[in-house]
Amino acid sequence: VPADATAYAHRTSPIMVNLAAFFSTPEEKAARLAWVNAFAAAIDQGDTAVYTNFMGEEGIERLRAAYPGATWERLRRIKRQYDPTNLFHRNQNIPPAD
Repeated sequence: VPADATAYAHRTSPIMVNLAAFFSTPEEKAARLAWVNAFAAAIDQGDTAVYTNFMGEEGIERLRAAYPGATWERLRRIKRQYDPTNLFHRNQNIPPAD
């Protein structure tokens, strides 16, 4: 599938991984977060692509990395057509085009 055929533009990325850790106490959180960060560093291949369903609150720049270049602009035009008031603005919001 061509990269511009869908919203998912990172079809050439060699891997896609979602790391998660569960915890009950602050001490567990620190240990589990350290494990996740070490694992992520070990498999890091320098690819900055991101899949929005794996994202937390990471800001607009990281969201733009999920939809690079023309993909972002195409999705903004679609958003303007179907949701011009940005009613559906939660989660990873793509604002409507001006």
